[in-house]
Amino acid sequence: MKRAAFVVVGLALVAGVIVLRDPGGSDSGLPTVPPPPTKLKAYAAEQVLAPSPHGRPATPANIVARTGHHKIQLNWTGDAPAYEVRWGDRSRLVTRPGTQLNGLENEREQQIEIRAVDSFGQRSQPARTKATPRADNAPYTFADRFDGSDEPDPQRWRLAKRTDCARATSGDGDDHDRLVISSSCGTRAVTLRSRTPFVRGDDESRLVVETDAPGTGGKLLLDLVPGPVSVQGEPVPPNTIRATISTDVAGNSIVELVPDGTAVKPVPAALPGVTVRWEIVLTSSGVQVVRDGDVLATSPFVPQWREATALVGVAALAGDRIRAGIDLIGYRTPKADTPLTGPTPHVRVDGPANASADPLPDVTAGQLRIALIPSRESEPVTAVKVNGIQVPLRPAVEGTPWKPGAEYPAVADLPEEAFTDNLNVQLVTQERVQITHTDVELTGPKSVTRRQAETPLVDARPALADPVPEVLDAGGQPIENGAAFTRGRVVLEVRVNALDAAVAGLAGFEIRLDGTHIATVPTTADGPAAAGRWRISLTTTDLSPGAHAIEVKAFSTDSGVHPETGYVPFLLKP
Repeated sequence: MKRAAFVVVGLALVAGVIVLRDPGGSDSGLPTVPPPPTKLKAYAAEQVLAPSPHGRPATPANIVARTGHHKIQLNWTGDAPAYEVRWGDRSRLVTRPGTQLNGLENEREQQIEIRAVDSFGQRSQPARTKATPRADNAPYTFADRFDGSDEPDPQRWRLAKRTDCARATSGDGDDHDRLVISSSCGTRAVTLRSRTPFVRGDDESRLVVETDAPGTGGKLLLDLVPGPVSVQGEPVPPNTIRATISTDVAGNSIVELVPDGTAVKPVPAALPGVTVRWEIVLTSSGVQVVRDGDVLATSPFVPQWREATALVGVAALAGDRIRAGIDLIGYRTPKADTPLTGPTPHVRVDGPANASADPLPDVTAGQLRIALIPSRESEPVTAVKVNGIQVPLRPAVEGTPWKPGAEYPAVADLPEEAFTDNLNVQLVTQERVQITHTDVELTGPKSVTRRQAETPLVDARPALADPVPEVLDAGGQPIENGAAFTRGRVVLEVRVNALDAAVAGLAGFEIRLDGTHIATVPTTADGPAAAGRWRISLTTTDLSPGAHAIEVKAFSTDSGVHPETGYVPFLLKP
């Protein structure tokens, strides 16, 4: 009960801050909240013993640089809580011994310095290396490196999403030479569909995807589907090959392969923001999932189909936002042509029957792709009305089960009367059936004009990690959850860590006990820290018995980065 009450108080405090903000200026009459501080001065109340810096961290060692198309991957060894990487006039703070530099000019050498950064911002001597990014000239029958100014090319790709919660765009900042899929769709996959068929060869065929997905708390899905499917739902359609790579919040990954897949070795730990090459390899004896040349999973499944739709999807494991960079999608298969596409019409589901619809010239064929979820046992929906014209609806993959709660991808061929800029779609059924996705393919002799450039929904701006406070006994050991401390001395441990590709500079943090400021710990000895662990000794002799609460608020050296706060309650014995 005391823990719950404390949370309510914390929420009320946050709500109070929101109310005080005045985005419209001083005209509202409300007081304006000053920007957060970017420099902190050390402070410790009488009952507090705060930590201070000691010796500088050791210089990173064993740097390995791997070059690629517009990028350099770096790995090194060290045990510091963070590292500062400098190249050209750029710098980055990371919390793992590795990173990737994107958006580099091919054939231009980069001079790179790496320094270890301790929890107080002290820097080591630099470790230096140099590397030159180079173009990837590997042989592909189909390849897109997404390094144009307006990606993805609508002639090649479609983005399938359930609502307007995701984008596939050219990257921003250092990601300008790659595709970025950004999503706030939660656990539902956002899927990039290739319009170029994947054609299986007689010997060996490969789907190759270079991406930094899955990020922490996310998953990557790679599908080869023998039919016109646009979404990656459950269950997996019959005779579909799906590789799912999931990464938990601790950075651990697992690979699953459908159908009949078996993991053959653990997934190597992935570094945040670093591109990995994933391959689905089809051979005469089965299927393999390969990561950077290592076979991680196998299946004895040998598909009978000759042609499939390639889908690349990302999703969150627990509702977080996602930003995934894609450097390459390629086929090593028999060559297949990409069909020309006409304009993309606007689709309404159960919209007004009298909505205006203007004909689209030069369209020679049309197809409606749709995903349905029935609410109860019933017969499958076999017809759909498009602009009032009833047409047959069939499963996109033969043998797909129609059952409650399962996504059912279906397809309908459109009549010429439906080659219009607005389509109204209505299911011909009395049953309650949810439509989760619609996608229209119009083909013709004329190519569609390129769409207007967009920016990612989730930017690459570094953020602070949450401070995590914990109250320990006088010996620095945890006690049983909820147990009371004997009055005297306790230890407050504060941890700041993150698995992001880059983190914001940490100026330090303030500590409040029951609302009273008792300490400030700056972390900018030579420059900003990024992560670390600190222990603060606190005398509780003068505190009353019962419940108390500590608030730790971390600040960035960048005034545009929002402070982050952590709370911990504790009890004192009488």
